[in-house]
Amino acid sequence: MRSTLLATLAVALVVLSSCSSAPETLPTDVQVTVEMKEYSVTLTPASIKAGTIKFGIRNVGTMEHEFEIIKTDLAFDKLPIDVGQGKAKEDGLVKQIKSVLPNKVATITANLEAGSYVILCNVSGHYQLGMRAAFKVE
Repeated sequence: MRSTLLATLAVALVVLSSCSSAPETLPTDVQVTVEMKEYSVTLTPASIKAGTIKFGIRNVGTMEHEFEIIKTDLAFDKLPIDVGQGKAKEDGLVKQIKSVLPNKVATITANLEAGSYVILCNVSGHYQLGMRAAFKVE
């Protein structure tokens, strides 16, 4: 009986470990790494010189997320909200990726001029829950 239980547990562990996968690896040529999860956005670095910038986005969360770059003079946590959709208004939208699945990576290149930007997830409610970060281009 005990050996049957141990064998069952061993099989269950193998099955469970094969279901959870580590996030994919980002390409080495990205200039800004973006880590997204419920409910935060972390940028490395948080500022960069103007020009063509390649972003590498890694979703380490358990939910699908969006990636958006919005140019704005507003504080990163003060974008107006479209109450009907539960999303930040996209005035100043520069680039976006509509879907970054859990444990997946994506890249996007944007030509950014000097100014203030907000990097965010605009899935309904995510911006309001903290999925946003200030980004400065000099």
